Amino acid sequence: MEVICHAKFVGIDVSKEWIDIAIDKECFRVEQIEQALQEIIKSKIKPYDASLCVVESTGGYERLITECLKKEKIKVHVAHPSRVRDFAKAKGFLAKTDKLDAFILASYGAFIGAERITPPLSVSEQKLRDLRARHEQLKQMRHAESCRLQNYVDKAVKRNIQKIYDFLTVELEALENEIQKLIEQSDELKNRQKILCSMKGVGVKTSQAILIHLPELGKLSRKKIASLVGVAPVTKQSGKKCGHARIQQGRANVRCVLYMAALVAARYNPVFKSFYERLIKKGKPAKVALVAVMRKMLVTLNAMVRSNHLWQNAS
Repeated sequence: MEVICHAKFVGIDVSKEWIDIAIDKECFRVEQIEQALQEIIKSKIKPYDASLCVVESTGGYERLITECLKKEKIKVHVAHPSRVRDFAKAKGFLAKTDKLDAFILASYGAFIGAERITPPLSVSEQKLRDLRARHEQLKQMRHAESCRLQNYVDKAVKRNIQKIYDFLTVELEALENEIQKLIEQSDELKNRQKILCSMKGVGVKTSQAILIHLPELGKLSRKKIASLVGVAPVTKQSGKKCGHARIQQGRANVRCVLYMAALVAARYNPVFKSFYERLIKKGKPAKVALVAVMRKMLVTLNAMVRSNHLWQNAS
């Protein structure tokens, strides 16, 4: 793996009320207040001439410090918590404290490859993700109300459930419209959505999810994009034991929409329909064949976005 050659690294551990900043051999604790963060950045981080600051993703608490660092034009990497923890275990750090985590993040910055650096989201990208996350929450709530609707006999209770179900449906539509409005305000996103929707099987909702949760589409190789989403089979072989290759990890939110898109494409898109039927004739289980369709759709969409070609022009 290529190791980036930044000279200095800063590790930043984030919690709800404060953050811990590891600079060289010192660690500073600062309140999660914009003014305090701006002061520590100007007095400690900028003079240190940090080439990369590593912040662990903590479900939103990291947004303030990343925005402050961006304003000062300091390079930031938002690290995935599980990767940082695996790195810490590999280094032999089993204990967990805020101060130790900050030093581990600084060390992790020296370890990661350049292709792994994940910059903070822009304001519009963050808004799209927030809207999409809220959409998923309401969708789950509506599904729960739908299940309850079948389990009650009392008319008053059913009326109340139906009322909540209808309200959630209206709110879901409003969120979808707001997401689409933001996409159409960006020429790049609007063009990419047009390319995605040109493939039969990919609709507006699917394209929205892909645009929001897979910004790397069109920028990576077919193998890397399949691995990133989690539709590339992972080999399980050790000694004489050779298990079945299975898909694992990756971005579940993208896989979910791809699965539904593959169900449609396997029936109505001539290219994927013939591909699916060939696999079935070879004796592949239906779900294995469907995952293969998902992978083929993804790498095709990746190529289409990279070349800026609609489906009918794609080879």
